[in-house]
This record gives sequence, structure tokens and C-alpha cells, in this order.
Amino acid sequence: MSSSFPRPKRAGEDFASTDYNDGGEDSSEHKKPRFDLRNPSALAADAPEEDAILDADEIGRRGQRVRRKAVNLEGYESDSENEGFSAHIEEKSARKRAQNDTEDDDMFAELQEDFGEEEVDGDEVIHKNKKSVRFLRDDEIEGQVASSKSGGALHVDLGKGASHVDEEESGSEVGEEERARVDDVVDEELGAGGKKKHAPLLDAFNMRTEQEEGRFDDQGNYVRKAADPDAAYDSWLEGVSNKDIKKAKEAAEQRDAERKEKDRMNDSILTADVLKTIIINLERGETILEALARLGKGLHRKPKWQNKKNKKNAAQDIEMTDEDPNEVARRKAIDSLTGAADILMGRGQIDIYDTEREMLTRQYRNDTGEDWVDPPASGVTEQGPAMWEYRWSDARDGGDAHGPYDSVMMDSWKNAGYFGEGVQFRRVGDSGPWTGTVNFL
Repeated sequence: MSSSFPRPKRAGEDFASTDYNDGGEDSSEHKKPRFDLRNPSALAADAPEEDAILDADEIGRRGQRVRRKAVNLEGYESDSENEGFSAHIEEKSARKRAQNDTEDDDMFAELQEDFGEEEVDGDEVIHKNKKSVRFLRDDEIEGQVASSKSGGALHVDLGKGASHVDEEESGSEVGEEERARVDDVVDEELGAGGKKKHAPLLDAFNMRTEQEEGRFDDQGNYVRKAADPDAAYDSWLEGVSNKDIKKAKEAAEQRDAERKEKDRMNDSILTADVLKTIIINLERGETILEALARLGKGLHRKPKWQNKKNKKNAAQDIEMTDEDPNEVARRKAIDSLTGAADILMGRGQIDIYDTEREMLTRQYRNDTGEDWVDPPASGVTEQGPAMWEYRWSDARDGGDAHGPYDSVMMDSWKNAGYFGEGVQFRRVGDSGPWTGTVNFL
């Protein structure tokens, strides 16, 4: 008889999560299929899946609620399990070390019996037990001739009934291809050895060259050395023969010897003499740099108009040569200044080129104890004929002075009509005013 009361309604989630399998195995036959709430087209799993991602999904966990009055122990677990695991690992490592020590004692027991109570290096014994390669020394390779040298050329002369060896340099510039090439006039049976010139070179009857590039082991195998990673930086030496290297070495040794001899000569010169050489060539309040600039202006340069005018007749050009006394004196003064300044710079005076004449005279007095006295004849311009300089009065070229030039050249330019109106002249070394009329001769 059916009940007249309506059936109570339940939530779909709770109904889907209800387990009807509590009655035992017999109830599995009457179990209704359940569908997954997240995917209604598939059946729900019989057992909850152990997946971290699925456990984090709150939709499928609505039926699995925490019991009432349950205590949350998350974060308060004991570390006894981890401590026990670490202790187990340490105990296992200790047993393994003890076992290795026992094996080492057994290994060295026989050696100690043979050699007594002497200490035995365990690392050395273990290294010997491993597979190792031993390389042969030069004296262990049999059949070598230590006195044999490479570089000799063998010439075969059957006409004389004997062959001879000519000593040639191993670093000859002739390549191996040229030596191996056989000419038409050479007998094929003799080969390249019958050549009169550039015959093949002989190798030394030893392994000295091979030992430089590699080593032989005790089994007779040849093991080459590893390639040098820095060999690429020496590529500029390709094509350079031993003869060129020898010449360069001799030239470097000669330059080194000359430098040492020059240093000994400079060390023998007193500082007072060096200061005297500099002071003589300086004017009042002038430095070495200013003096070099002043003396550098004395180099004679012909104007462009003179080169164009006398282009057809080069014999009429007035040229300054090294034999000119003023030019020689000027170059000599420049060499003296630079040489003396380099000596003082080598002795620690790095600012010598910027030191004024008065400071040098004071240094001279401190070194010698005597005051500096100017010689009666000083200055380069007073030696030889008078020197002149000129400028344009309208300052067309910036108002710079041109010169110095000697009297002969200035007179020739005047007679040629180069100097017109607006040109002023003055003698070199004269601090007076510029003048427009002057007699050069």
C-alpha cells in the first residue's frame, strides 16, 4: 500500500554525493549510476581522485564537509618523522665510510707487510690501480742518433761515384714544394735528390722534433699535444724564416747596446753642464717649447709666387741648403735643446719643457754655487749675415710676421717687385718699430 504523503525533496548535490554502497557487496547490483556534476555527460568516479588540482576545486568538494567540533592541526605537525629520516641518512653514510676504511686497511695491509711500518700513500696506490698512461723519455726511445741534425741537403752524383751532403740552413726561404719538385733534366730514378739546387732537406735521425709536438707512450702510440688556444695571435709570424728572425734579433741587440752606451754617456754629464746648454739657447722669460717654436720659424720656405715665376728655369731659384751657416746653427741649437731636455727629463724633471729661463738659472746657481753670467756672444741670429722678417700693414693674413730670411733673398724679392706698398720690415731680434723702407745689402 502506497503512502499518501509526498516524497521529501533533497538537494541535487547531496543526492549525487550519497553513497548507496554501504549495504555491502550485494547492494552494488542495485546501485544507480551517478553522473559527474562538472561533466554531466560522464559518470562520476567510484573513488575520490587524489589530485592536488581536483582537491582544490570547491565544486566537487561540497559534499565533503568538515565534521563539527573538529580540531584543525594544519601547521602544528611534529617534525619527528623528518628528524628520523635525516638520522637514517647520516647513519647510512657512517656505515658506508666505515666500510670504505676497512677496505683501504685491507688494501694497504699487504703493502705494509712488504715495506714494514713505513707510511704508504693511499692516493698514490689508488692512482696506480687506475688505468694511466706513461710517456717515454727521449733516452728510452731506441735507435736514435743524438748527434744527427736536420737541414742538410743530399746531392747524388753518380758520375763521381759518391754522394755528398751540403750543410744548408733549415730556415731557408725555399718552400717544401719547390724542393720536392723534380725538373725535366733530373733523372727520374734519382728523383729530387739529383737536383743541383734546392735539393730536399734531410731529417735528423732522432725523435727530437716529434717530441716537441707530442709524446710517445709505453705502447708506442704517438699522442699529440693539445692545440694552443693562443696560436692564432702568432699568425703574423707565418712566412718569417729563421734567417729573418736572426737578423731582427741582432738588430735589436745592437740597438740595445747603443742605448746602453748612450745612457752611460748621459749619466757621465753633470747637471750643471746640461743646464748651461739650455740657458745659452734661451732668451729672457722663454721656455724650451717657446725657443723651439722660435727656431722652427727660421726654416726658409720660398713663397709660391717665386716657385711659379721660376718654374721654367730652376737654376735661378735661391734655395736654402744644409750648407747654409744660419741653417746649420739653427738645427744645431734645436738638437742641443732637445737632447739636454731629454737628459733632465730622464733625471726626474718632467716639466723641463715648460720651465722658464730664470728658473733654470736659479737651479744652476743651486747646483754650482755660482751666479749665471751670460756669455758675450749669444743668440743664433748674430752668427752670420743679418736676418729679416716682414709683414703686411693691412693685416691681410692676420698680421703675422714672415721670416726670417737673409739679406740676399730679401733684396732679390725687392728687385723682382714682390714688395710693393703696404709691406713693413724689421731685423730679427730687434724689438724696435716696423719700417717700410730698408736697405738689405
